[in-house]
Amino acid sequence: MGILAVVAGLVTALVTWLPVGGGVLGDPTAGQQDMALGVTHGQYSLDSWLTPEQRESGEQILGATPLLQNQHIMGFGVGNPEPSPGQYDWSRLDERMGLITRTAGTPVITLCCAPDWMKGGRPGTTNWDNLAVAPQPAHYADFAKLAAKVALRYPQVRYFQVWNELKGFWDDAAGDWDIKDFTDFYNQVYDAVKQVRPDAKIGGPYVVLNLFAATDHPSTMKGAYGVVDQRSLDAICYWNEHKHGADFVALDASTLTRDKGLIASPGAASAIYSDATRWARDLTGLPVWWSEFYPEAPEKTDQARAVVTLDAVARAAEAGAAAMLLWQPQASDDLPYSALWTAPPDIGPTCLTKAWTWLAPRLRTGSVTVVRDVADDLVRFVDGQQTLTLNISASAELQGTVALPPFSITLTGT
Repeated sequence: MGILAVVAGLVTALVTWLPVGGGVLGDPTAGQQDMALGVTHGQYSLDSWLTPEQRESGEQILGATPLLQNQHIMGFGVGNPEPSPGQYDWSRLDERMGLITRTAGTPVITLCCAPDWMKGGRPGTTNWDNLAVAPQPAHYADFAKLAAKVALRYPQVRYFQVWNELKGFWDDAAGDWDIKDFTDFYNQVYDAVKQVRPDAKIGGPYVVLNLFAATDHPSTMKGAYGVVDQRSLDAICYWNEHKHGADFVALDASTLTRDKGLIASPGAASAIYSDATRWARDLTGLPVWWSEFYPEAPEKTDQARAVVTLDAVARAAEAGAAAMLLWQPQASDDLPYSALWTAPPDIGPTCLTKAWTWLAPRLRTGSVTVVRDVADDLVRFVDGQQTLTLNISASAELQGTVALPPFSITLTGT
């Protein structure tokens, strides 16, 4: 019991967050083995209507170490950038870019979503219920022109993702992705941005790798996590063959199957992030970004969610992923996954904060090694002086003679 009390103390101490700062983020498209961690700002993220004290608390967490910080150009916390053809409103996007600058982030822009008039709506109006609708093919060039405007307005941004999860490109009649149309759209955006910003690093196709538990789904990728929808893999293959160019390939996956939920232990299910990373690297020869990742915790606690998030990071790092973005760093009741700070009014650290802040600079410099002591249950990040240890299981696990509590995070060393 004495040992367990000591370990419990370490867990409590880990949640007491202190900023570490320092370092410069390297190029996550350079093809090196090191991985950049980052966040994607969502609907709510330290916005102007919070009190100065609330924003300061969150910005201290966000700026503790250099991170990739991603923002969409429409929706997800910002307004319509071009409500009518040639009439621009950059106010909310400027505000989010200011947040990224203040917190020393490396900015990323996701070129999504499209103004209503590009989707058949009336100029000057915005129906947010139609946010996920794709632009009409006749307006692909208009969206590409808007993307070029964005790239010119924010010259500090080097990294651009084209679209998000193939939104609006599902063909109901075919029961498949309309990847041909999407690739045409992607190519027009890629060409337009590269023309005005040859230095821009552009990636896609940002496909969701849906999982199924049923084994009758034919697929070239399967594991304890289930069977990957072959339509998603085929979409990536088509894009890769017909794209005009790309600097990285963007992926997205949850560990939940669409038919039966989580079908393996969280430590076994997270192998999707290593398997898919290796597959995409072999196919494209490009650095792999995880634009979104959603590892499911069997226990609905902040602690368990933090542990499975860090294990997913370990899987991606082991396979050589270049970047991994945590969706919506501000906690929200409608997003039951780990975050970096709690929701207002009491903005503060979560169970993930300290570990994420410790891990990010070590991953980006390649100074940390992933060690798996017990397959699918215990994982360590070792940097020579300190060790971050995760118990990914719902039962106590032994590391040497020390019993680690279920779903625990411990940081040891000097």
